[in-house]
Amino acid sequence: MKNIINETTLGQRIKAARIRKGYTQEQLAEVMCIPKSTISAYENDKVDIKGSVLVELSEHLDTTPNYLLGVEGNSDDSFILKAEQLLRQIKDDRTKEILLAQINALVIL
Repeated sequence: MKNIINETTLGQRIKAARIRKGYTQEQLAEVMCIPKSTISAYENDKVDIKGSVLVELSEHLDTTPNYLLGVEGNSDDSFILKAEQLLRQIKDDRTKEILLAQINALVIL
């Protein structure tokens, strides 16, 4: 699916990540225990966002503060970000252990 949201500003990246996660502004506001109007202000770049809030946003949106800030990295960063987003969705502890063991085995090769 083509990304139709411009991701130039912090607010646009927050909105894009929220939509990819499948949250409405109301749902994101609820899990963060803040008013919906605050999420709207973030997405419209109306307020400065504290670092601790960026970290919390990134956790709820299964992304990283660096993505939200628009920090560019090397080409491996894209792979790592995608892998991290997928791994954050895994809730079962046994599955996490198995995946970690498999990744360790691949690194040793």
